[in-house]
Amino acid sequence: MSRHRFLNLRTLLPIVSAILLIVAVACGSSDTDTEQAASSTAVPAAATEIPAVTGGDSKYGGNVRMSAYADTKDWDPLGSASLSSIQAYSQLYNQLVQFSTGANTTEIVGDLATSWESSNGGQTFTFHLAENATWGDGVSVTADDVVYALGRYMDTENSMGRSGLFRNYTVPESEGGIKKIDDHTVEMNLSFPSGAFMNFLALDYAKVLPKHILESGVDLNQAEGIMASKAGSGPFVLEGYQRGNGYSVSKNPDYFKEGRPYFDSIEHFIITDTGTLVAQFKAGTLDMMNGGFSNLSPTEYKQLDADTVGTSNGHIIANSLGGSRNWGLMMNRKAEKLSDPRVRKAIYLALDRAQLNEILEDNTADTPCALWSMGYSFEECATFPGMRDKNSEGGKADLAYAKQLMADAGYPDGFTVKYDARQVGNYPDVCSVVKQQLSDTLGIDGDIMTHESAAGYALYGTSRAGTGDWELACQGEGMTVLDPDALLGGVYLKGGTRNYTDWEPEIARTAFEAQKVEQDPAKRQQLLKDYEDFLVPTNPDDISQGFEDNHWVTLYWGQFFWLTHEDVKGFNAPATVQYSFKHEDLWLDR
Repeated sequence: MSRHRFLNLRTLLPIVSAILLIVAVACGSSDTDTEQAASSTAVPAAATEIPAVTGGDSKYGGNVRMSAYADTKDWDPLGSASLSSIQAYSQLYNQLVQFSTGANTTEIVGDLATSWESSNGGQTFTFHLAENATWGDGVSVTADDVVYALGRYMDTENSMGRSGLFRNYTVPESEGGIKKIDDHTVEMNLSFPSGAFMNFLALDYAKVLPKHILESGVDLNQAEGIMASKAGSGPFVLEGYQRGNGYSVSKNPDYFKEGRPYFDSIEHFIITDTGTLVAQFKAGTLDMMNGGFSNLSPTEYKQLDADTVGTSNGHIIANSLGGSRNWGLMMNRKAEKLSDPRVRKAIYLALDRAQLNEILEDNTADTPCALWSMGYSFEECATFPGMRDKNSEGGKADLAYAKQLMADAGYPDGFTVKYDARQVGNYPDVCSVVKQQLSDTLGIDGDIMTHESAAGYALYGTSRAGTGDWELACQGEGMTVLDPDALLGGVYLKGGTRNYTDWEPEIARTAFEAQKVEQDPAKRQQLLKDYEDFLVPTNPDDISQGFEDNHWVTLYWGQFFWLTHEDVKGFNAPATVQYSFKHEDLWLDR
């Protein structure tokens, strides 16, 4: 099976369309954007960190053009789990703390908090807030805003998304999980000491929003509401938004962090077509991506980097973020044909991961361990049923057993399903390969439906309260932080960002709770291995063991890349794709 068989549509793009889109970016889109009066978003002052300068002296000014891989789904962080959304609203608000933009991007530094300390054996955190932070309407940012905003994310009646991941560690708000000490001091209390708590609190998703504006009834999930109420607090102010086209921001003149930001303005252009994206970078009409994800393949990233070295329009650097991209096949366990765990295990065993890696990732992806080598190692996982070479004796046994499972479930000749994929990344290509493999091996066939990004999320969400309007779907989950809690919380717990059917057998919660409080690394790893034994087959000598129940098939762990022009300074690649979107420490050396 040739890689080009699935990617040929990406290379047959009309040249004229690409040129017209390049011109559109070069000229901007102010004539069509829904423009609103600029709001000077006065923000809560956070601890100021010296930006990492990568050459020359930092400079102020410039309009920066960034690409966005998809339109935003949300403007309010509550329950938000969309990467394209956080890339849009992150620059408008602040968190209590954030990950550093300096050389060590895993270090946690202040944002709204100027300092903090822990007590009570690591179960109590006290945060001291900047006193010069204001909202765009001139109202001061205080502890009331912090308690109200984070309290929304902690409320178990609300979807956890990624903004509420820290609530896995806090006691309920009603029991003192978060409380105001004074106007500029906030206390948070945990149910147990945890090193992971601060990592999740530092994610861009955990934004502080204005209490007085939310309580007045303004819908901050709409761009118009943000602009009209001057709700922002971050380094940039939302100026315009046109659905499907892009959004623009300008420098916040009243930003509480002295000397930030450097850019005068940023234009974000939504570009889903790979040919157009590459052409615009080569033409010099784009300065950087607004995050570490696009629709390009690893080879295309690296080729663009190589092709632009020494060119007149400048070098486009492909900054690697590492292999924390969990690409998978979602199986709607509520759909009739997929309700039997035997069918889902058959699918798991039949898929050829090596072929998927070759066709879709140019053999750059890591072995698809269910728990990303945090339990079993990549080397161990490569020997497991379903992951081993399909041409080996073990691989042939896997396929034979998968066919037997299908027959036992009443589908000896397979069945027809619907495949769904959002029109971002390589999701449609992933579904094409998966569909062909399952058709050839198990007789599972069907049509592939593609959806605009936000529409795809809405479709998958139909299975939370009901059966759902989808069956098999190709989707990814970018790790938020490099910790088992992030992976388990995102995929294997009820309410998880990629657990749309709210799958959670008793062992899932038990395993999560046990490993998250274990302080001994070796013991924690063993707990993860024990859970992995449930999720997938891990015994090469007994295919019948493992995959007692699961809703997700990890296809591979891929790399992320973040494109930046060589003139963009102060950039350091984050450890994962889920943070570093405020752009306040970046500057143009032009």
